[in-house]
Amino acid sequence: MANLPSLIPLPAPAFFVSDAHMGAAHIQSPRQQDEMLERLFVEVLGHGRSLVIVGDLFDFWFEWRHVIPKAHFHVLHSLRVLVDGGIAVHYLAGNHDFRLSGFLETEIGICVHPDSMAADVEGQAVFVYHGDGVLARDRGYRFVKRVLRSPTAQRLFSWIHPDVGMRLARGTSTTSRTYERYRSSDEEEYLALARRKFAEGFRGVVMGHTHRPQEVMEGECTYVNLGDWIEHFTFGVHDGEHLRLARLAQPCLCCSS
Repeated sequence: MANLPSLIPLPAPAFFVSDAHMGAAHIQSPRQQDEMLERLFVEVLGHGRSLVIVGDLFDFWFEWRHVIPKAHFHVLHSLRVLVDGGIAVHYLAGNHDFRLSGFLETEIGICVHPDSMAADVEGQAVFVYHGDGVLARDRGYRFVKRVLRSPTAQRLFSWIHPDVGMRLARGTSTTSRTYERYRSSDEEEYLALARRKFAEGFRGVVMGHTHRPQEVMEGECTYVNLGDWIEHFTFGVHDGEHLRLARLAQPCLCCSS
């Protein structure tokens, strides 16, 4: 691992989850989704030492100077319980995390990463990234992402009253069809990125965003795509020796149409 960038210690067992999109309009049973997520948090508290949320836990997240979306208070409380219980919690920004400006760090105790994360899990280097913008055809999105994440754009949006901002966010959400935009052939581009990271010395690569769970082992290296917490209820676990994909069994919570 000598040639790798500075690695963040991530004690094992380490859990990874992404793409719950809580608050999305197409979630047919939000309470059931909450219960499933709470089951995972209980598992982490009882058997884990760290948790990495690999983006898009919420369908829209924006931190105004004095306001946050109140609908997710119970989830934030559960995360604080994990932190108080000694769990190291990390949060990577996804494409629905529009502004992370200090609340999660100061009030919840979470370590926030605006892009990717290079971790050391019991001596194994693991690269973690939400995965948005990976595809070659995502050029337009990469430009839009730079604009939306710019200080100017975020400052302008912060001037909008939060009630109006939340209505705008709900009106423009396209989460319900996120997974339909990805083809099985796209998985090769994600795997190609994982292989580049393997060549750099990473033993594990964890991504999300596509809502398609995947586990690929190549020699001593493993790539995991976390899927989502809407249809698949899949998550990653690194026990200090092996990275694997796991699942909580539950019917799909998205609408059937």
